[in-house]
Amino acid sequence: MVNLEAAGEPSTYAAELAKLGLRPDPLRQALGASNTERGLCSKKHAAPIAPGIYAYNGLVTSLSKQLEDEDWERVDLAGVLPIMLNPETRVALGVTSGNRLTGIRSGRQQPSSRYPKGELTRKLVGRNVSPGQIELLARSAFQVEEPADALSGYNLWLMLVYFDQQQKEIRHEISLPERLSVKGYVKDWYVRITPPDFYSVAADTFEVDDDPNEGFGPPDVVSVEPR
Repeated sequence: MVNLEAAGEPSTYAAELAKLGLRPDPLRQALGASNTERGLCSKKHAAPIAPGIYAYNGLVTSLSKQLEDEDWERVDLAGVLPIMLNPETRVALGVTSGNRLTGIRSGRQQPSSRYPKGELTRKLVGRNVSPGQIELLARSAFQVEEPADALSGYNLWLMLVYFDQQQKEIRHEISLPERLSVKGYVKDWYVRITPPDFYSVAADTFEVDDDPNEGFGPPDVVSVEPR
């Protein structure tokens, strides 16, 4: 795994995002929109996971609108999995919930997705290659032709998001998954781009018994064999 984070150096974070065609501001604004939408959901009258669904929708909506102005394209894979595409950098960006290690550098420990993923994500991650491999493939005369689809030639990056109730902050990172575990969790990464600071929220933002991460993320697609 490549360590691209340098604590206290926002320019490093911004520079690494720029290689993907991203900027820090849209990501931060999307986190704010996510928190606002989550707060609009009345947990008293809603389903237990509704706040997380609202938070996810707020982030994806904000990110989709902002990146569209910066020449990204939005596709909905299988009609349910929103992915933002940058045709110039060949980056596909999805959003998912991460665990408590999201955005944090802690020795050899790495974050993982909060929920196991389905077959669609497994296939997309399985086609990812490291940045070094991309350069080798670009120079190679013996490239393998892939079936044409919306993500042919793209690396799938994930924006991991974690709402920390105790620290009163929302953490995130933009990372390139290497593989899924046997149980379907994304927990190994080629590259992690972590910000120098996190999105702070008001002390009364989260209720004591409210896990704002519950329900955050897309419904993944698991192939079902006919009986």
